Amino acid sequence: MILRNISARVSNLSQGSKLYLSDLAAIALLLLPITLANSLTMLLGHAFNLIEINYVSELMFYVSNILINLYPTTFCIVACYYLSQKTNASSAIFIIYGLVLFYILSLGSFDLSTNYTLPNNPLLALLSAIVTYLYYLYFPIRLLDPNSFDFASRLIKYIGHIFCFLIIALLLSQWIIHIGDYIREEVSSFGFNPLTFSGGLLYQTLLGMLGAVGINGHNMLFAVKQQIYADTLTNIEAWKAGEATINVISQGFYDAFLSMGGSGNCISLLLCVLLFSKKYNHKMLAVVAIPMVLFNINEVLLFGLPILFNPILIVPFIVVPLVSFVIVYSCIALGVVSPIVSIVNWLTPPIFSGYFAMGEQIDGAILQIAVIIVGIFIYRPFYLAYVGRHLITLDPATRFAAAEGSIFNNVLRSVRDSANNNISQSSAQKRLAQILRQGQLVMFYQKIQSVQDHSQYNYEALIRYIDDSGELRQPTFIADFQLLKSMPLLDRLVIELVLTDMQKMHLPEGGRVAINVSVASIEQADFVSHLLARLAHYGVSPSKVEIEITEEAMLSDKVFLTRVMTELQAKNIAISMDDFGSGYASFPHLLQYPFNKVKIDRSLLLDATSKKGREVYKLVATLGCIANCRIVAEGVETAQEYEFVEHCGVDLVQGYYLAKPAPLEKLTGQNS
Repeated sequence: MILRNISARVSNLSQGSKLYLSDLAAIALLLLPITLANSLTMLLGHAFNLIEINYVSELMFYVSNILINLYPTTFCIVACYYLSQKTNASSAIFIIYGLVLFYILSLGSFDLSTNYTLPNNPLLALLSAIVTYLYYLYFPIRLLDPNSFDFASRLIKYIGHIFCFLIIALLLSQWIIHIGDYIREEVSSFGFNPLTFSGGLLYQTLLGMLGAVGINGHNMLFAVKQQIYADTLTNIEAWKAGEATINVISQGFYDAFLSMGGSGNCISLLLCVLLFSKKYNHKMLAVVAIPMVLFNINEVLLFGLPILFNPILIVPFIVVPLVSFVIVYSCIALGVVSPIVSIVNWLTPPIFSGYFAMGEQIDGAILQIAVIIVGIFIYRPFYLAYVGRHLITLDPATRFAAAEGSIFNNVLRSVRDSANNNISQSSAQKRLAQILRQGQLVMFYQKIQSVQDHSQYNYEALIRYIDDSGELRQPTFIADFQLLKSMPLLDRLVIELVLTDMQKMHLPEGGRVAINVSVASIEQADFVSHLLARLAHYGVSPSKVEIEITEEAMLSDKVFLTRVMTELQAKNIAISMDDFGSGYASFPHLLQYPFNKVKIDRSLLLDATSKKGREVYKLVATLGCIANCRIVAEGVETAQEYEFVEHCGVDLVQGYYLAKPAPLEKLTGQNS
């Protein structure tokens, strides 16, 4: 019992971390444009300054400064909007609460930008959004409706709700002030010297920890940096005069070897992504980041992957500079390389900065290359663990978390539509978010039996939902996925669940499991490659899989659809047309596309009560011989219907008469 409880808690913690990473990635993605704009304007500002076009340079720095100051507030707004989708709260009211809290916390801790009087601490921005979410989670309140009969009493409750929130905000502000004062006192009382080995490690650790939560450590420890700079200049002048030996640690030490590609030696992470990532979007992000990272501007990686607030990537972000510190210090102290004799501009690209920092000695560049390589292999396992947990690992719970983020993005895009459509999509998003968090999507399987040989059968995979009380629900949520244009995401979830079950499923020789796939998935360029990759991952033979395409696929691009079908069939994956006769498809479609099976919709069977209806059904059933494909009778529920479709010459039968859809663990009883 104890082990079971521990296992359950670990499982919940793991799923919670996946949800957190998914939420973090969704928020970071929304903020990526402002991050890219800031990095680009900063880079252009330095470029124009270098060629002495001062007016344009100042304008670029001005824009960059505005974006930097807007970022924490924007971060708070986006995080509040995102988290509001996980509650029944109005997004507008939720954002107002979050911004009020953000300002109160920032005013209390004096975290306001001097030029624009805006909060400038991303950590407080995230904290404000989370606290607001928790407040609404535990103290929900309904929206005010002036036309409701209890408007007066609800207004009083609303005032009380706001008042309590403000009290909590003020108390939290005081707590943060005390925490900040305590940390500052502890740091100042420690009396560390960043020009010594132990003091330098502590200083670099503080820079990394602050940077990992979005705080510019150099600004926070500006007095320390000024002292390092002044002491370095004094030491270099004394060394040149022959009055002192050159220090191992200096301002050039930190700038040239511990900030390559920006804080965290992010050039190593950039190369790690380019070398080892299999995610197209991450590779493209790395390519975009190259010009900035070469000049030690790493905001694109910080906010794009993201690194900030990411419990996995924070570890190497802090550790890599510390390892680099030890390597560089040891090499200089032991005389393996020349000492650092100058201070380089922080924008100097890696390799060049090491060369100039050591007085134009090539060993400085070589040492930087070695440090970068070590950093790559430190970042690698953490990056792959992050990608594996959030983006590659296809555990259904992880994909459910990703589904919420994808659905949220679709809701954002719906702003361009009408107000009524916005409301319906927002409602659909909230319904799906609740389903994906509180219940479980599972696969049921319905038997498709051969008429000639009852020992030969296939299954059709059907998705179902089990709520948190354990009650089975019908898949009404599929309409919400369609409304939000997220069917490809649902299809991929289904593929993962089915292939997981197929590893434990018994099928007769030649038996297959049919998976329904939407038109939206078929039209994706990487559908075939993705399906084949997942089959290989789970070790499932393509000969055991069948793809069911609905009739509406006939309305899509004929050439593209034919190519997709041909590619799948070349890998021994069967293709069937689902719901034939329900609307779109016609006889010419059977000749135009290379289907292996055609499933006759139950609506035709229901119409077979009349002579004309029976003749139509018989005619459709004989089309299989002409189109060179097998015919499946769907929706057979009685012995009389079974005898009729058998007499019509169908090859396979599916319906409640043979078997109802059942989960994997109950299939054995059906086949006995």
